[in-house]
Amino acid sequence: MQNPQIPSALWFSSHWYEESLKRVPGAIEVLQRPGETVYVPAGWPHLVLNLEFSTAITHNYATEYPSFERLHCAVKEEEPELYVHWKHKLQKARPDLAWEE
Repeated sequence: MQNPQIPSALWFSSHWYEESLKRVPGAIEVLQRPGETVYVPAGWPHLVLNLEFSTAITHNYATEYPSFERLHCAVKEEEPELYVHWKHKLQKARPDLAWEE
């Protein structure tokens, strides 16, 4: 993941978009029409550009398999404030997933 992350509008208006499609084997472009659903598997990098005013309903979730440790490290590094709250809530709700620092 790029640090800092680039807003989608800048990504698409620059050379990065075309270059990424060329360099990433299997990269695809999807035009989602009204009423359609797009499923993005866990761990797949992706970005979204709304072409007009839109409402999105998303569901992001994490499981302990296969990449909970990867998720833990990414949140700690990229969103340190969120990490503190998340860790506290997780220790209460799922002590089996809690970790020691």
